Amino acid sequence: MPDRRSFLRTLAASAATSQLLRGEQKSDKLGPMLPTRPLGATGESVTAFTVGGFHVAKAESEKEAQKLIEHSLESGVRCFDNARQYSGGLAEKQYGRYLTPKFREHIYLTTKTTQTSGKEARAELEQSLKAMKVEQLDLWQIHGIHSPDDIDQRIENGVLDEFLKAREEGKTRHLGFTGHTSYKAHLHMLKRLRERGLKLDTCLMPMNLVDPHYDSFITHVLPELEKDNYAIFAMKTMAFGRMLGAGPAGLIESHGKTQSLQEVGIGPQEMHHYAYSLPICSLVSGCESAAQLEENIAFLRNYKGLDNETRDQLLAKAKPFAGTVMEHYKA
Repeated sequence: MPDRRSFLRTLAASAATSQLLRGEQKSDKLGPMLPTRPLGATGESVTAFTVGGFHVAKAESEKEAQKLIEHSLESGVRCFDNARQYSGGLAEKQYGRYLTPKFREHIYLTTKTTQTSGKEARAELEQSLKAMKVEQLDLWQIHGIHSPDDIDQRIENGVLDEFLKAREEGKTRHLGFTGHTSYKAHLHMLKRLRERGLKLDTCLMPMNLVDPHYDSFITHVLPELEKDNYAIFAMKTMAFGRMLGAGPAGLIESHGKTQSLQEVGIGPQEMHHYAYSLPICSLVSGCESAAQLEENIAFLRNYKGLDNETRDQLLAKAKPFAGTVMEHYKA
């Protein structure tokens, strides 16, 4: 197993890598963009912050969802995440109403499917395209892999073949996979792909300050993705809010007192900056209001790099919170 500290120190040691992780400033017809980072081996780049469709659909009203999408674009976001199952398809429909009709040419558009057979996955792809009113995705992802058996079943049932076919047909430009339950699933997916002489373009996985201390995606999977030059999207940077003490099941009890990482000196900005210090192409975060969006964007704009000493201090403070109470999705 790779040594976490030595691995992260190696990443930070390269001045070129350090500059790369800060991102490149660009503009387009809509105005100044957020810093961009390379999208793996594709030769393209995406904004280092991605708006998550799951939370857009949780906005308090359709008007607020529209405002959130349009404000994202005005603020320089050009990468938008989604999935067919989010809010029963509502999240994709909202993109089809407020995002793609006016702004398709300016954005990187992604969605996902959890279906476990090729036939069902293709059916969902067609539904996604229709809902978002596009003929082609930028990225389609095999979503929510959770075990080696799950991966074997999906491959045997034709999911991977259907994904490759969709790319050949021009239904999507890039392909990827996602998961948040077990790093072993990610490693098995890479193994199965390598056995066929294949690689996909992207991977989405949890990357936060608590992760390196328990069943870590960062320690086990990140080095393997780097070997194949994957574009890596980070999610669960605040463990779905639990690192901030959100939700009864997300609270940590110590001596009868509720704790969050903020009480040991780690705030949301530090949580985001840790993820940005890793070789990710973009951080996917859910925002349900313009205020949350502005805060998340400010974290990226304020990012100037993270030195080894600061990173190690943050990781040490986060260590007591390791486990499935905080990272409940690993249970």
